Amino acid sequence: MQFSSVVGHNDTKRQLIKLGKDGRVPHAILFGEEPGYGALPLSLAFAQYLSCPNRTETDSCGSCPSCNKFEKLIHPDLHFAFPVSTTKKITSKPVSDNFIDSWRKVVRANPYMGEQELYDEMGAENKLGNIGVAEASLIFRKLSMTAFEGGNKYMVIWLAERMNQEASNKLLKLLEEPPKDTYLFLISQSVDRILPTILSRCRIIKLSPIDRHLLSERLMIEFGISEADATLWAKISGGSLSRARRAISESQETSAFDNLIADLINGCLSRELMNVISVWEEVALLTRERQRDFCYKLIEYIRRTYILSLGSEELSYIPESQRTLFAGWSKRIKPAFYEKGFDVVNKAITDIERSVNSKYIFADLSNRFFLSL
Repeated sequence: MQFSSVVGHNDTKRQLIKLGKDGRVPHAILFGEEPGYGALPLSLAFAQYLSCPNRTETDSCGSCPSCNKFEKLIHPDLHFAFPVSTTKKITSKPVSDNFIDSWRKVVRANPYMGEQELYDEMGAENKLGNIGVAEASLIFRKLSMTAFEGGNKYMVIWLAERMNQEASNKLLKLLEEPPKDTYLFLISQSVDRILPTILSRCRIIKLSPIDRHLLSERLMIEFGISEADATLWAKISGGSLSRARRAISESQETSAFDNLIADLINGCLSRELMNVISVWEEVALLTRERQRDFCYKLIEYIRRTYILSLGSEELSYIPESQRTLFAGWSKRIKPAFYEKGFDVVNKAITDIERSVNSKYIFADLSNRFFLSL
């Protein structure tokens, strides 16, 4: 992965390149992001740049033996840790090495991937993975070894917030006394869930949303859509390439989420309890990642309705085909609902990440909506 393949984040790229040129790369960098901003491809590009013997002023060469290995994610000094769970084949103490082929396949196809893409390839079914103490021990062992190719060693920890307490404590010892020529790149989509003692030992780089113009250019190339449509999807996505891709794909067919959210809100407004119950029962059967996607889309629907209720239609980014629906909601939903609605959905997202029973999560969400709308 080269920096040129990473969409946007030009200031961060320059910052990382300067650290490399000055020989001041910290042993641990934590990239904080929202899903789809590009922390994983950025960290891979940085590792490839640091190891490239023919790097230019702005990027790795992309063609030397080292770069070729990095591109294929098979460089012997590039290691990965990511959330895993038991499967039909791996029934106890799973670690990332059990699924490294799945990881490489998914990341090479889409470095902006979501969790569910990885879990599907792993065969993890409807389970959220975590990073346990067995993984932390493996990280410690790998980084304590001599580099295979005599240079630096890199450990990319994807979704570091999924480390349990034991794993976090073990990693902390490694951060306190890091082996020579070793670099850890932690990627987190919930930085506040990582131990403060770990954060204090990392250089924290918080990624901003991808520049809207650069994101729309990428979408035009990928999907062959017009500049106006690409700009709209870039705005709606909030600067996330993965959200934009998903939104465009769903817009090209009837979105199940659109229908479910419409049924939920209309059922609450019309006091049709059985319709509301049928929605939460259907959402509870989805995978954990799809449940989170549903919640994020629900938040976006609430946000658009709220903005429309304030009379700011040009800022709501509502597609033409849905304006009548949102206009009706903006007139019927009580102003006091919006803040409460955001809190309810955010609580559901937190509960999903903590593996709370899905039926409880969405029964509670639907009940609170029914009582508040």
